[in-house]
Amino acid sequence: MNAKKILIIEDDLALGKTLRNVLKINDYEVDLAESGAEGIQKAYEYCPDLILCDINMKPIDGYQVYNILKDSALTSRIPFIFITGRSQLNDIRFGLELGVDDYIVKPFDNQDLLKSIKVRLEKYEKLVNIGKNDYKALLNLSPNGVFVFDGETIYETNQAFLNLLGLSEAEVKKISFNQLISDKEYQKVENKIMKCANGLLGNFREEIELKTASGTKEKFVLHVSPSQKYNGFTLLIGLLAPKEQEGESAQLEYKKLVNILEEEKIYISGNLANKLHQAFDASVAHSPHQQSTSTMVAKSVFSKREQEVLNLSCKGLPIKIIADQLSISDRTVEKHRASLMEKTGAKNIVEVIIYALKNDLVEI
Repeated sequence: MNAKKILIIEDDLALGKTLRNVLKINDYEVDLAESGAEGIQKAYEYCPDLILCDINMKPIDGYQVYNILKDSALTSRIPFIFITGRSQLNDIRFGLELGVDDYIVKPFDNQDLLKSIKVRLEKYEKLVNIGKNDYKALLNLSPNGVFVFDGETIYETNQAFLNLLGLSEAEVKKISFNQLISDKEYQKVENKIMKCANGLLGNFREEIELKTASGTKEKFVLHVSPSQKYNGFTLLIGLLAPKEQEGESAQLEYKKLVNILEEEKIYISGNLANKLHQAFDASVAHSPHQQSTSTMVAKSVFSKREQEVLNLSCKGLPIKIIADQLSISDRTVEKHRASLMEKTGAKNIVEVIIYALKNDLVEI
């Protein structure tokens, strides 16, 4: 069983190291950030299972760290515990009203901290498992073959993928992806798969020929996109769509995925959704009567606050006026704009506005 990862965000270095030692002794994997800004960065890079965060930090305090991470699809579900010297009832109430999972006042007993961490991790794991069950149910409804792999080893498939190849789940896990297709077909995709796994390519699609369970060779379109980092390497998600049904089935796939995103039943990052829509948009480009997957995914991935910032930005309002209207800081507006640029692949806010207008994401 892999050790759970905990991120400590604490500007008191002595306390941070003490907490790290306590957690390591209790078999947790720990990383330490010495400021709010570093903590935000490590939350995205480290992908922790739980975050312990001090409140009294400068220039970015614990409340700001929490609000920023809560606003991101990638980090919003991570259990978050405040550790602070603020013991006033109003301070505690304010922290809990923000939505944090727990509020622990310094000085505290290590056993109390460990108990709180254990409870929050167990609750989080239950939610993740529910999401995984929903995700598997979704995959098994798909008429296309879907699989998760690291470029070689296949870790998970849906039933359509197994039916397509005429193999059992146990048999698939004993062979690598390149063994499923001929050497000639694998050479067409080998370099692109390696680039995807190493972060050098966002996604790709390629026509390949595959020997099916019936013994016939049929043409498919293989879609591959990075999924998420896991224990230091990148997992990829692949989809095999029959060439003649590619546009229709890919669109159906996206509608189902977006519905799951909107209902927030599974843990999936906005970055992944953006990469997926890039992978599939090409396949539905010739279907003018169907809604663009860019539009569907963007609407489901943008947070409520990001949508508000986007709407006001499209009206030509400067950052300060947007901040005043939304009762947030200038820095927070800039942060939301940066997130919008990342999710749309834009280089600046002007490109975000153009993207929004093209995809009917705002009403002017």
